[in-house]
Amino acid sequence: MHSIKTVGKSGQISVGKALAGLEFLMEELPSGDIMLKRAVVVPMNERWLHEPAMKEKLARADEWMRQNPPRETNLDALESKLTSGS
Repeated sequence: MHSIKTVGKSGQISVGKALAGLEFLMEELPSGDIMLKRAVVVPMNERWLHEPAMKEKLARADEWMRQNPPRETNLDALESKLTSGS
């Protein structure tokens, strides 16, 4: 889909409400054209979560959680086990 947009006096272009809130990379090409690419911004202190090794660990954890659903703990049995030293 193509449309013509005009840069307003404030230097802004409206791309429509459907794109509101999304983040974009703006690339200025040597020809003077501008290319917008949708992007996801990851904070620097969260980059480690997206490293391949960590993604693998998280995938294994997700699989373990699927195979081991939460269940209620019998607190009396747990206390007994702790006090007996077993």
